[in-house]
Amino acid sequence: MSVDRSKTIDNAKPKKGDHSKGAQKLENIGVYLGKAALIPFALLWIPVSRGSPFLRVTGVPFERAVKYHTWLGLMCVWILVAHGLVFFAYFPSIHHTSELWRWQHKGIAFFPGIIALAAGLVMLVTALEKVRRNHFNLFFLTHHLYLVFLLFFLFHCVSQMVYVVTPILLFFLDRFIRLVQSRKPVDILSTKVLPSGAIELKFAKPGNLEYNALSFMYVLAPSISKFEWHPFSVASSPLDGTNQICIYIKPLGTYTKDVHDALIDTKHHKEAGKLKCPFGFKLQLEGPYGDESNFYLQYNSLILVAGGIGVTPFLAILKDVLHRHKLQQENLPTSIHLIFCVRNQKDLCLLDTINPSEILPNYEDLVQIRIHAFVTSKVDLIKDEELSSSEAIVPYQHYNYTYMNEPSKQYTGPPLAAVREMSILAGAGDNKWVAATFFATMIGYIVIFGIINVTGSYAKLTNYNRALLYCVVLFLSVVGCGGPVLMLWAHFQRKQTPRLKAQVLANSLPPSPDKHSKSSEGDIELRASEHTSWEGEVSLGKRPDWKVLFADMARQYEGKNVGVLVSGASKMQEDVATECKNHTNSNNSNVAFHYHSVSFEL
Repeated sequence: MSVDRSKTIDNAKPKKGDHSKGAQKLENIGVYLGKAALIPFALLWIPVSRGSPFLRVTGVPFERAVKYHTWLGLMCVWILVAHGLVFFAYFPSIHHTSELWRWQHKGIAFFPGIIALAAGLVMLVTALEKVRRNHFNLFFLTHHLYLVFLLFFLFHCVSQMVYVVTPILLFFLDRFIRLVQSRKPVDILSTKVLPSGAIELKFAKPGNLEYNALSFMYVLAPSISKFEWHPFSVASSPLDGTNQICIYIKPLGTYTKDVHDALIDTKHHKEAGKLKCPFGFKLQLEGPYGDESNFYLQYNSLILVAGGIGVTPFLAILKDVLHRHKLQQENLPTSIHLIFCVRNQKDLCLLDTINPSEILPNYEDLVQIRIHAFVTSKVDLIKDEELSSSEAIVPYQHYNYTYMNEPSKQYTGPPLAAVREMSILAGAGDNKWVAATFFATMIGYIVIFGIINVTGSYAKLTNYNRALLYCVVLFLSVVGCGGPVLMLWAHFQRKQTPRLKAQVLANSLPPSPDKHSKSSEGDIELRASEHTSWEGEVSLGKRPDWKVLFADMARQYEGKNVGVLVSGASKMQEDVATECKNHTNSNNSNVAFHYHSVSFEL
């Protein structure tokens, strides 16, 4: 169409007062660049709607969809930059420069477009990887300029809203559901400090809240920050029957260190080995989100590769597989290798939060699980009659008992009658209720705008008032029409959800006090590492040789399809992906490694 318009300009006979053909062509290009930007602008709202029906239908988990949002955002802003440059190139030859700062009441308003473009550029710069990783708080705060961008986009060209209204409605409905779910503070059922410094937190969940082993939660600690939501992988299995969700927090970044310090009185902990009672420390939760299909169950053999705290989702997978074998389900993984890389030997204690024999006695008869642990820092070995100081590879069970026999500090939670569990109202919750809320919102929008158009009042409004009217209609559609459906959802769920009673805490925990007893006094020391039953080895002072490891795995799994799941640093993911590709595509190899990244990175 732009080419046809250019030909029309070339063939037109010049009239008195017409602008130059070059300026007209530039104006034509600028208009179509602006229209082209509407495509990525409309689409970029969908991937960041965490409970989006589109994501659920396509099976794309939110953590992967974020990448599409990044690409679409970049495309949108760069097209708008080109739109702006062309605009500034032709504007002086067609309009008086004073019109740049005027707010036109009809047609296109120039000044709001400049403000929207400026907001988009700020978001673009702060979303660059180096800025985002080094200054996450800056990225997080400036990304809320999307509200400024959207508002001034409406002021700039409100007539184009019709092309983008559906995904924007979907996004704000998702935000509203998240707000309703997370406004309720959640009690901590139990807290455990592991020898590595990682903290295990457990929360109560409604019995009919469903999630999968690769799910994750967004967590807000209001006493640390009222705005910073951070994702944490779920480490529990939905089949454990305890009506609880478990996450692990390792104090690495500023936020996790602040949460760690808030839960633990550091000075008191060092001097007396005590854990500060964390149950006045309330959290707010969103989710769970993540893969809605347990895709790892399609493989008979699994290789799990984890670095540091990245082992958390694999703890959930190991528990899930063991529970499914216990339930005698069919077509389950029967061979699992876990390659676990850590800097510090104490980080291995995360594996000992699971005792596989407690979940499934004699599990070795049904599923072979082998641990390959790598401690990359230098370790001074203890000399004893069983372990030579010259050894670089140590049997996991012996190494675990010798080096990791440190107690974990644990505190159980409040009386069960006082427990406040997380809300069932989640964007990734019951499909029927989510769909009903979405359709109620869309129908509400159509009806409200239909009434406005029938009365003829919309045509009489200026650009400014039309944009504000759109904002009001969006609010009424989401809150006024979608809100009542959410209230009905909450009402029916309260009637169907039984009150948590007996099995709220994990099987490994002491029973939580009832409403007539006093809370626990002091800390409980646990030495779970004395009872580990994992099989495998620990390689000391070395990093994994991926070529050797995957060559061995290729020989072991010759002729099979193997699922390879990786959670860790980007370099580790690249190295493992390369080995999977090399062996799968090699003529000399008869194994297919199917690579899956399960790392969540913004």
